[in-house]
Amino acid sequence: MPHPKVAFVGFGEAAQCFAKHLAAQTGAPIVAFCQGKTNAPPYSPAFRALAADCGVTLLDRLEDLSEVDVIFSAVVVAVAAETGEAISRVMRPGCLVVDINAATPQSKKSVAAAVEARGGVFADANLMGSVDLYGAAVTLYTSGSGAERFAEAFRPLGFRIEVAGPEAGTAAAVKMLRSVVTKGMEALLVEALTAATLAGVRDETMRGLCASMDATTFSKFLDMCVRSDVLHAERRAVEMDGVATGLRELGFDPLMAVATAERLKASARLGLREEFARRPSYSTDDVLDRYAHVASEGFARARG
Repeated sequence: MPHPKVAFVGFGEAAQCFAKHLAAQTGAPIVAFCQGKTNAPPYSPAFRALAADCGVTLLDRLEDLSEVDVIFSAVVVAVAAETGEAISRVMRPGCLVVDINAATPQSKKSVAAAVEARGGVFADANLMGSVDLYGAAVTLYTSGSGAERFAEAFRPLGFRIEVAGPEAGTAAAVKMLRSVVTKGMEALLVEALTAATLAGVRDETMRGLCASMDATTFSKFLDMCVRSDVLHAERRAVEMDGVATGLRELGFDPLMAVATAERLKASARLGLREEFARRPSYSTDDVLDRYAHVASEGFARARG
């Protein structure tokens, strides 16, 4: 079977990585169109050379993508929805649109509706890691009407695609909530270790953190955090208020420590400590189900 004709809208780091991999795997022609702040028609010689090194020919108009089989949308989040809408207006019926932007679930659903209304299929594909680390082998967590088609066509070319289901936005929701943890951990670690440097205890702090985390699995750590939060959030919030004071004494702005204290106070305000203290046993799912139920009731009351 001939390889699909592939195009990229947006040609940043991820698009360049995927395009170069595809060119090496298939030898088929690949095209791209950019309309960003840095690169837009007429393209600079340097950008044309970069694209050529990836096996890509740059196009001057979005309309020139009307005959391709697969269009990757790879733009900045701020213009992801409008770019998807624009792609839907120029693509041919039957085209597969693969949205790899870190956009919200609602944005992905909106683009999917536009694509499908004009006879295309849509894959909500989300990078579950960095191309800096994994290259084209980064896992693409994917959902939508075109998810299975995307997996069938691109897995044989070395892409790691995990299908989450037929509904656009499902994979994006998982990616978004994963980012809460991964980016949150990054921010927490940077804050703690910068403060440790100011306090002159960086090496000791790193050893203490790594020793405790290396001693268990992340799944066990997650389970412990959620099950203990329902019992100890109020006490821990008080402790984190004290930590924030200590960081200020070092001359450091405790952004994450303050946010952590507020998150713990929010858990405590749900008022579930006594209920769970009386239970002989309970699971992480039990806690999260009650948190979600009580939180949604409070949100509904607040909205009137």
